[in-house]
Amino acid sequence: MFALLALVGAVTRHSTNTDPASDVRASLAQNVDSLDAAITAIGVTLAPGPATVVDEQQVRAAFRRARARYKHLEAAVEFYAPALAAAFNSRRQEVDDDDAPPPSTLSPTGFPALESLLWPRLEPATADSARHIIESMRPLTVRMRSLIPALVPTQSQVIEIARLELGRVSTLGIAGFDAPHSGDAMREGAQAIDGVRELMNIAGPGFWNRLAQERQAVDSSLGRAGTYLRANPDFETFNRLAFISSYAQPAALAIDALRRASNTVPIRIPRAWRFDAPSVYSNGAFNVRAYAPTTAPASSPELIDLGKRLFFDPSLSGTGTRSCASCHNPSRAFSDGLVKARNITPNGPAIARNTPTLINAALQPAQFADERSATLEDQVLEVLRSPAEMASSAEQAAATVGVNAFYISEFKGAFGGEQAPTVSALHVRQALAAYVRTLVSFDSRFDHAIRGDTSALTVEERRGFTLFMGRAACGTCHFAPLFSGTTPPLYMSSDVEVIGTSASPRKPAVLDADSGRAHVDQLPAHVRAFKTPSLRNVALTAPYMHNGAFRTLDEVILFYDGGGGGGAGARIVNQTLSADSLHLSAADRQAIVAFLGALTDTSVVGVSRPRN
Repeated sequence: MFALLALVGAVTRHSTNTDPASDVRASLAQNVDSLDAAITAIGVTLAPGPATVVDEQQVRAAFRRARARYKHLEAAVEFYAPALAAAFNSRRQEVDDDDAPPPSTLSPTGFPALESLLWPRLEPATADSARHIIESMRPLTVRMRSLIPALVPTQSQVIEIARLELGRVSTLGIAGFDAPHSGDAMREGAQAIDGVRELMNIAGPGFWNRLAQERQAVDSSLGRAGTYLRANPDFETFNRLAFISSYAQPAALAIDALRRASNTVPIRIPRAWRFDAPSVYSNGAFNVRAYAPTTAPASSPELIDLGKRLFFDPSLSGTGTRSCASCHNPSRAFSDGLVKARNITPNGPAIARNTPTLINAALQPAQFADERSATLEDQVLEVLRSPAEMASSAEQAAATVGVNAFYISEFKGAFGGEQAPTVSALHVRQALAAYVRTLVSFDSRFDHAIRGDTSALTVEERRGFTLFMGRAACGTCHFAPLFSGTTPPLYMSSDVEVIGTSASPRKPAVLDADSGRAHVDQLPAHVRAFKTPSLRNVALTAPYMHNGAFRTLDEVILFYDGGGGGGAGARIVNQTLSADSLHLSAADRQAIVAFLGALTDTSVVGVSRPRN
């Protein structure tokens, strides 16, 4: 585990301006003590005895003070000690840390676990569980203290910590991801931004002494963002579009301007969010090669053109009748419009699942609805050898195109250099994957609005985004701006969810029989668990769900509004979706559907077949 970066809570009053590391360490020591005291105070309010209404309010107030202290520290803890961050405040996120196993993706820990016991009411029977959670959190502050002496912050680290935390607040935070019950997401987001602001003020004079104007711009923009969050604390009505476009984005750009003015070298950790992009909402923010295998060749026009040609070529199939584009039709956002894809064999049984879009597939850390393939290259392998889909193999496809003089020339241009290579199965897979990595969608009207042109969305669409990220809770699984289950801001993993998908919207309590992810990993908790798909271009990809059971987006939203299969009465013990109704009106559902339509990007949909 990396050493924990010191942060925040109280501004260091007497900065030396010469040793920012020492100043940051002093600040961290103060704030760890404050956090420890705040956690202890929750335990005092939970002293053994009957939980009265007064006691409940005292416990909640103490809880809010403690999590506010943690949120001040969140940016640094998340960056340098992800296992500690998960133990303190995880609502199902996985972490990559050698010091501790990752938490279950199905169980909250720390503050979210405690919050679930305090809302909607604190029951006397759950007080012991709450005390146990607090006892498990106390040693975490001891661990934090032990890391302080090893702290050696750098300019690059401070910039990256600030950048990541703004990304976290403007995606997970404003959706209430780790505060689903208390309604405190906006206040906690303000605390997190205050922590970043204090870090920049503590470290700034020592690191960027001659850039007072740039540092002031950072401080002012962060201050405005925090003020806006505090001034608009209502979770249901909070204007997410205004916050992102007018406050979070300017703050991210100010931090990036400071980085560039100081020639601070960005930290080049391989991840989907590009190291040089100020915000996840910036144009070109994502690296389409983030999840590519290390053996994948660098993309070139020749390689992409070859992959595109192969994508539309039916000779890759065993029967010579089906191409990749037969099921991933560009005019349907690279889906096929069918409930389930047709078997390549006439009169054969339908394929088990609905055909997903390939748009932004490159930005998913796992492929297929059950996440059984880690890369696009592996996905190509699986599809080609499926008897129902392509009835071929990568080897057979390579042998077929490898005797074609035109293809030999194309492969030479893409792979061979001076000498024509042998057309291999790996070459076929790599070329197809390279083409699919070009199918990215970030030029919708939503993207224009979030980058400043808020008039690109109608009033109803803006209201739909507020509902999506707020009361409808869509944004706690379909994370903006990818609107998939790939979790920001690190984008390390993609959550699977159990929503109790029904076999038909007309019979919501009758569950679909597909075992989902459990068929791959054999985990009981993953029975009927599926990857959270991207909603980009979702208005063009009906029907919906892994089984294609829902014909319209309104049917989908009605299903979620009713609490999924569990809310409809199905017997399902591992559902991750709340079974409670969202109480959405017809107008609410219409607004959400309107917003989803604003995610359509026709520049991607209009990809045509290559010419000979």
